[in-house]
Amino acid sequence: MPRRRSRLLSAFVGACAVALALTSCASGGSPAPTVTVTVTATPTPTPTPTPTETTAAVTLPTDCDELGTEATRQETVGDMTLQSNGEGFVRPAPDGATLELGCDWIVGEASGVLLLISTADADAVSAAVDGLPAEGYTCQVADDFGAEYCVLPGQNDDSEETIVARDEVWIYMSTVNRNGRAFLSEIVQDIFG
Repeated sequence: MPRRRSRLLSAFVGACAVALALTSCASGGSPAPTVTVTVTATPTPTPTPTPTETTAAVTLPTDCDELGTEATRQETVGDMTLQSNGEGFVRPAPDGATLELGCDWIVGEASGVLLLISTADADAVSAAVDGLPAEGYTCQVADDFGAEYCVLPGQNDDSEETIVARDEVWIYMSTVNRNGRAFLSEIVQDIFG
């Protein structure tokens, strides 16, 4: 029995020695300072994308015989002959404009529709629109397709020049003895969606 007691006493003394060493409580010493280590994870910064200005996608037509709906196209230019691709006509256009599609329809000597669809830098398009009132055009924003809509009445009631401009697209239509507004509206809707 004494061996067992001796072992217990040894274990107790050993435990006390360890406790005293850890806390420095023996002989009235002050407790050891407690060190607390806090590890804070630093989040990896994620790059913030740079906002870019975007313009709505446009679909430019490539064929005069595919413009608008069949019914409206027939009503507007169905009895006319496509005479040329519109090159060489001097009409209001932005600086640096590139003609993408030109359609010049004529019937007889007194009726015709000229359509010129061009592209240019958006700033040049905006500057060209700003200059149209000085040429006699009346301009407003068309709510149905979100573009500038400018009209110059012709010398008679059956003729007018119309320009629709938005972003980098410039659409010019001149009509003589023909109402082309429904046709133009469909063309614009097809381009801007």
